Amino acid sequence: MTITGALVIGLLITLAEGGFAVAREREKAARRIDQIMNLIAGSAATALWNFDDGLARNLFAPVLALDIVDRIEIRDLTGTEFAADGRVGGADAWSRLIFGDLLRVSRPLSIIGNDGAGQEIGTLILHIDPVALGEDLRTYIISTLVGGLLRNLLLGALLSVIFHLFLTRPLIALGRDLIRVRPTEPLANPIRVPSGHRSDELGYVASRINELLAQLHRSQVELRRLATRDPLTDLPNRVLMTETLNVALERAGREATHLAVLFLDLDRFKHVNDSLGHGAGDELLREIGGRLRGVLRQSNVIGRLGGDEFLVLLENTGTVEEVAQAASRLLTALSRPFGVAGQVVHAGASIGIAMHPQDGDDAVTLMRHADVAMYAAKATGGGAFKFFDKAMTERALVMLRTEASLRDALAGDQLQLYYQPKIDLATGRLAGVEALVRWPHGDRMISPAEFIPVAEETGLIVELGEWVLRRASRDAARWRHLRGSVTVAVNVSARQLAEPDFPERAVRLVSEAGLLPRQFVLEITETVVMRDVTRQLAVLQALRGFGFGVAVDDFGTGYSSLSYLRQLPVTMLKIDRSFVNDLPGDPAIAATVVALGKRLGLTTIAEGVETVSQLEWLRAEGCTLAQGFLLAKPMPAERFEREFLMEIAATA
Repeated sequence: MTITGALVIGLLITLAEGGFAVAREREKAARRIDQIMNLIAGSAATALWNFDDGLARNLFAPVLALDIVDRIEIRDLTGTEFAADGRVGGADAWSRLIFGDLLRVSRPLSIIGNDGAGQEIGTLILHIDPVALGEDLRTYIISTLVGGLLRNLLLGALLSVIFHLFLTRPLIALGRDLIRVRPTEPLANPIRVPSGHRSDELGYVASRINELLAQLHRSQVELRRLATRDPLTDLPNRVLMTETLNVALERAGREATHLAVLFLDLDRFKHVNDSLGHGAGDELLREIGGRLRGVLRQSNVIGRLGGDEFLVLLENTGTVEEVAQAASRLLTALSRPFGVAGQVVHAGASIGIAMHPQDGDDAVTLMRHADVAMYAAKATGGGAFKFFDKAMTERALVMLRTEASLRDALAGDQLQLYYQPKIDLATGRLAGVEALVRWPHGDRMISPAEFIPVAEETGLIVELGEWVLRRASRDAARWRHLRGSVTVAVNVSARQLAEPDFPERAVRLVSEAGLLPRQFVLEITETVVMRDVTRQLAVLQALRGFGFGVAVDDFGTGYSSLSYLRQLPVTMLKIDRSFVNDLPGDPAIAATVVALGKRLGLTTIAEGVETVSQLEWLRAEGCTLAQGFLLAKPMPAERFEREFLMEIAATA
């Protein structure tokens, strides 16, 4: 390597010297030629102007005596040769390469006129002898460059050794250290500063590289923390919890032990965000994370999956009872109030539990099954825990398929509204209708009992409820031309009432059809109203303020407080069909509801009337309205128009 470097460096130096020599000889030759031109140009112009051939020949003799001039020519403006002497010798490739533009040199000839201005009359041309021109250069190359080549080779060898010892070898060592650097552990093999280079440029480069590796290490540690830790609670996130669960499963498999996965979801977290703001929600999540850490043992792992969902890993669990006790402790801890944003907040949670190995042998399956069990716990009303069973998975799959199909049905406008008339028991006339959503699917009609719970649980009920109110408004606007206004009752879910802007959206949907809110009654089940009376009171007051009627559906099936009932801005009590079915044999609850409605000045309506005896009892008791199969079944809008509205319009 050193010999090769020496040869290269020596040759480069020699070539550089040769290049300088060529440039120097060209410049010297150009000056000589310019001097010759300056000497003879004036005389050549005089000879041409006077057509003095003798003068020209006398001029040529001394010029041709010069060793570098082969031939001289004088030509007039037309290019015609006036006088010439000498011969043009051949130029070899070497001469053409070095002196190509100097082998034939020309200069314009001019003479001063009477007006003092120069006038061009011809051209003076010199043909240069390439052998004489390059003689000095050849002599230099033979005597100097060839002789200096050995010197240059020795100098190159010396420089190569110096470069190799003090630059190449340290750089190679630096490169080998860089190859050993592991991106995942940049500080495991730091760069060594080459011996003797601690204070020079190489030492500086090595030190800066080590500083960069240290920064890379710190960045990777921080990125790892951000990638695996929840930034709000500093608990492990979904990624780290999945990795931890996989490691725990491998350990449980080797040691033949059991473990449990607890999927925890807060019950009323959305209310905190809606009422106190997201800042308070974040504060609550931090408080919950700290409280859960305080309840669990050091060996247990807790993480936040996102939103209001947490995951707890219990290793080395002996029995189901032990897991149940841990879940109970967690629920008890979360049932205690929290101080958030200066307010007392009650959170509560639902927990789903999946056990290894019976409920799954991989992290994804166990987490999915625990999630399914959590929804089962939440379906009981919250504040409880449930263990997973296979039936839950089957129900969850049915729910997923139903949700997907229902979304397609909504997007494709495949749903229908049926209307069940409400009859005034005092007059026997139509008093309004209840809008009921129906889902034709293939050759059958899917029961609302199948898809409404799915819509409730997945949140799709909000979109479905808006579709029902929008379609009912359009139909009611059309009926106005046949009969006048028809009061339409529409069911409203708890999810819809939880939307902060539900009253405003309801008004907008009705107004788009050109109707007023007073033509609609919003039916809300008793259990929904009583679940959070304080919040529902504000929403119902807003709806009544816009003009909507408000009916308490399934009244009597819950546990309403009469004091709350007096505060709620309701206009109608709807007797549940289960109490109507008891008529006239067991009329106690139905009679109480009718009497209560009279006392409070509310309209009472009985649903599910199917026999004449039921109808007669309700009329005699003073119930205001009734609906049921005895009076009319739910029917499409076109049939309702044909059988009720047009008939009424014809007899009016």
